[in-house]
Amino acid sequence: MNDKPADQPVEQATEANPKVDVADVSYVIQAVRRGDDNEIKKVLSEHILALAEKHAVGGYKIVLLFDEKDEISNWHSNRIYTAASNGEKKDILLIIQSPGGSIEPAYLISKTCIRLAAQKFVVAVPRRAKSAATLIALGANEIHMGLMSELGPIDPQFGGFPALAMRNALTLLAELSCKHPGSSEMLGKFLAEKLDLRILGYFERVNESAVQYAERLLEGKPLPSAYTPQTLSDHFVNHYKDHGFVIDADEATKLLGSKIVRQATPEYAFANEVHGSLDFIKIFMDIYGEKEFDYVGSADTGLVIRKKKAN
Repeated sequence: MNDKPADQPVEQATEANPKVDVADVSYVIQAVRRGDDNEIKKVLSEHILALAEKHAVGGYKIVLLFDEKDEISNWHSNRIYTAASNGEKKDILLIIQSPGGSIEPAYLISKTCIRLAAQKFVVAVPRRAKSAATLIALGANEIHMGLMSELGPIDPQFGGFPALAMRNALTLLAELSCKHPGSSEMLGKFLAEKLDLRILGYFERVNESAVQYAERLLEGKPLPSAYTPQTLSDHFVNHYKDHGFVIDADEATKLLGSKIVRQATPEYAFANEVHGSLDFIKIFMDIYGEKEFDYVGSADTGLVIRKKKAN
């Protein structure tokens, strides 16, 4: 990569200078080095759209949910709604890179993309779409994955602990009481002092809500014969023992079928290269301006740049 003096603009491709490749990430790095946020937004948008043309996915409306730090919230659903509803109606390709978040906005994101897509709502997962981000993907007509892609369980979490944990703990205590009858009185007093049954009931209902949301998104999809929307939803919420469990492309294909989970596709190749560019740009933005970013929404308006918070 050739460094340019800071007072020179980003080099543009012209008939006299046809060598500039907008699809090359170095095109964006020049703007990052200059430090002008508006310029970075402009050239990064051009870069992503150029990558879409390179991988022959330019016919989609490209939407991004690239936020590796913040949990999915109403802020994300509002920005994706704006991106999906603007302009002409096209099939929607949503690139997801997210650790998850709240179930309700995730459900709304998926439903919104389903309703606003011309015919097809497609999700591409370059690396991870965990928890509530997996719920978004379950609503898609197609989920494009690769060797490093991962979905995850959609069991709701509270303070870093699964809603199912309380039920599991009670089951364990009941088993201990059966094995050691002499301890039953002590365990009963402990539970009476420590356990609020209202919380247990609330956790159970929240978990059931996650199953219901997944079931609604899976309804009508061409699933493998071994599963129904009901059994598959229960599987995603209740089957896995660890919230961080990796559901890779092969397991996702086993669960959802090859009509939904697609591998080695132009959509995945595009999303993977976008991820690589954004990961690389993130490093340079930190070096040259101590900045960080989220990319949530359309390619041209979704980038939000901010000063990096001190640890």
